[in-house]
Amino acid sequence: MKSAGKAAIWVAFSKWLGLLSGLISLIVVARLLTPEDFGVYGFLLVVLVIPEVFSSDSLNEVLIQRADLKTEHSNSVFLSSLVFATLFFGLIQLGAPYIATLFDVPSLSDYLRAMSVVLFMGALSAVPAALLQRHMRFREITIVDVIGYVVGAIVGVSSAVIFQNAWALVAMEMSRRFVRMLAFLYFANWWPSFRTNIHEFRSLLRFKLASIGLRLVAAGDISIPRLFVGLYLGPAALGMFNLAIRIQNQAMQALVSPFGAVAFPVASKTQNDLPTLYKTMSTAIWLAGFIAYPAFIGAAAAAPVIVPVVLGTQWNDAIIAIQISMLMGIRLPSSAFNGGVLRGVGKPGLLLKVSVFALLVLVLMLPFASRISLEAVMIALAFQKFLGWLLSSWAVYQAVRFPITRQILAGSSVLVASLAMGAGIWWASDHLPLNWSDPAKVVAIIGLGVVLYVGGLVMASPSMAKRGTRSLILLFRGDRKLAIANLRNMP
Repeated sequence: MKSAGKAAIWVAFSKWLGLLSGLISLIVVARLLTPEDFGVYGFLLVVLVIPEVFSSDSLNEVLIQRADLKTEHSNSVFLSSLVFATLFFGLIQLGAPYIATLFDVPSLSDYLRAMSVVLFMGALSAVPAALLQRHMRFREITIVDVIGYVVGAIVGVSSAVIFQNAWALVAMEMSRRFVRMLAFLYFANWWPSFRTNIHEFRSLLRFKLASIGLRLVAAGDISIPRLFVGLYLGPAALGMFNLAIRIQNQAMQALVSPFGAVAFPVASKTQNDLPTLYKTMSTAIWLAGFIAYPAFIGAAAAAPVIVPVVLGTQWNDAIIAIQISMLMGIRLPSSAFNGGVLRGVGKPGLLLKVSVFALLVLVLMLPFASRISLEAVMIALAFQKFLGWLLSSWAVYQAVRFPITRQILAGSSVLVASLAMGAGIWWASDHLPLNWSDPAKVVAIIGLGVVLYVGGLVMASPSMAKRGTRSLILLFRGDRKLAIANLRNMP
């Protein structure tokens, strides 16, 4: 619990700073660019998602899960990543013109050829990032993330001012990944090597296959909707979809990931001590919900007021998509922990089955939804996400016997308070004085949300509200021991 608490604090600091810099850069870039520019970048994400799964995103997880780790294991993962990165880089260089023709975006070819360089950055980052996470060195990971966020934001905003097209988004992402790669290599004190053997490679193969399968399914969850939106609704709709999902992801990274990030290593270390694992899960779900529920629900309710003022009127057509995307976040405090727990206790195959079923449901819905509207696609995606959440909760119960009701009810009091707050914001949005300025309306809505949430939480569970608030204050003050001690009595 102490190690997990310290790790969560460092991750939280990183993600909250990332949210701040990410939102600032996103606001500036979104005001300078158009939905079509974000749509072009969305096509890049569709093409690169599968290559990145093989070159970086999944192979390194075996280094975290394995109990006895040798140098040959790390080298095996690096070599596999590098081979896949080289293969897909070559295919993209050759096939870029044909991909651009398929999506009817002639300029996409140049963007693809430039962006595919990130495959090598991912291959070089995979092993050192896993080694730092394995040893729960989240202080160093935090420094890496902060450097990446800051450099990416500076480069992205500067490029948006200069180019005012999708090259700004490409430059932002490539610069962020490049500095992260260098920082990971430095802090892990690891250097690439080809020294390995077939025996060590085979010992990792089973977990690799399951991990790759999970990552492919996760990639399909977001790339397949992007593909259907881009093909049937056009680049502008894809840009709006991409923005809506990006806002949700940034909020998730800042509000939920600090707790979910430690699930994998903690579950690996406590898989033979189930009471400790149960306590860790309950505490993390409640505290994540304490922060995330009001943020997601409040953002969904306030979007009609905030989006035109903050992002610009060119994004008004994306408001409903953003609202649906925010409401998907209700499932995250629980579901963010489920995947890490199943991988940590050596049950990635069970999670894979659940994920494949949920993806198949989405694939069946998308051909119909994408012919209707962007909002229909978002509704289909939301249904699939909630279905996957329920199924993953069942999978956790099957793996470690952690009750489904305990998972769902861990944050029920804060969810009720957040829903009441959202209803109040939704009503107030239509009754603000017409003579108020747009910034005044935004400030008023945010202030009202804070008052309603605090009041609702105190009424729903006074003792838990006091304990949760005190824990967060202690975390911000850096008093980790008292914060963790205060969390031990959480539900």
